[in-house]
Amino acid sequence: MERDGFLELRGVASRYGATQVLTDIDLSIAKGEFVALLGSSGCGKTTLLRLLAGFISPSAGEVKVRHRDVTYLPPDKRGMALVFQSYALWPHMTVAQNIGYGLKLKGISRTEIATRVAAMQSLLGLDGLEARKPSALSGGQRQRV
Repeated sequence: MERDGFLELRGVASRYGATQVLTDIDLSIAKGEFVALLGSSGCGKTTLLRLLAGFISPSAGEVKVRHRDVTYLPPDKRGMALVFQSYALWPHMTVAQNIGYGLKLKGISRTEIATRVAAMQSLLGLDGLEARKPSALSGGQRQRV
């Protein structure tokens, strides 16, 4: 296995009570590499993603991002995100408000939020949709928000 991956898992295991879900997972993903997790329902795909994002801690092993051990760091200290299967959008907020919500919580200025939200909307092909509520978006548009 490659030793200088952007994301590295070494001996990662995870349990839910007495149930072993992941056992001795080793994985190295290079920067820019695209990876898909495939498997039957209940095989541990979501558990692995939650573990990478920091929503759960492994029962064994380590997680490194850019050679930095993030195994026990909380989600907001890892520099990554997880897109859940449910869209988890605030239904009363517009596209722009949903995209900028995390920045607002961090105390970023309104001007900076607007600039960053506009850039993200453009990147995601959501230009012109900033005033729409999630109920007025397609499934693909909701996923990108």
